[in-house]
Amino acid sequence: MTSPPLTTREYAYFHVTGPGTHEDVTALLGLRPSEAWNVGDINPRNGRLRSSMSWRMNSGFDDTSPLADHIAALLHRLQPKASDLRQLWVEHDLTLQCVGYFPASGHGMHFDREQVRKAAQLGLALDLDFYYVDDHEHEI
Repeated sequence: MTSPPLTTREYAYFHVTGPGTHEDVTALLGLRPSEAWNVGDINPRNGRLRSSMSWRMNSGFDDTSPLADHIAALLHRLQPKASDLRQLWVEHDLTLQCVGYFPASGHGMHFDREQVRKAAQLGLALDLDFYYVDDHEHEI
């Protein structure tokens, strides 16, 4: 029996870390996070206490959609919140987190000038985590 072909999986989310609580971030932005926790919350994966506040908002697409679609959706949702984000970036890290799992044949990413301009205006750092999956046992 042959194995199924390896397929590209990619996604992006907006991530805020820093002082205060995730409830503070939610109140300021007026957006609901996809996932959030505070310092001292228990990590359900390992039972340990969280050491930092985290506020994450997914793009709304699943991981079979192109990374460019995830990025466009996030920038579109964040653009109306530009002044609120400027308040956050003083003490918080604001990151457009991009993740991809790709077949070993390789992959690249291109951010067009408009995406870079919008990310810069919103004070977003870009973090790209790309993984090459060369076997069917790798868990995504």
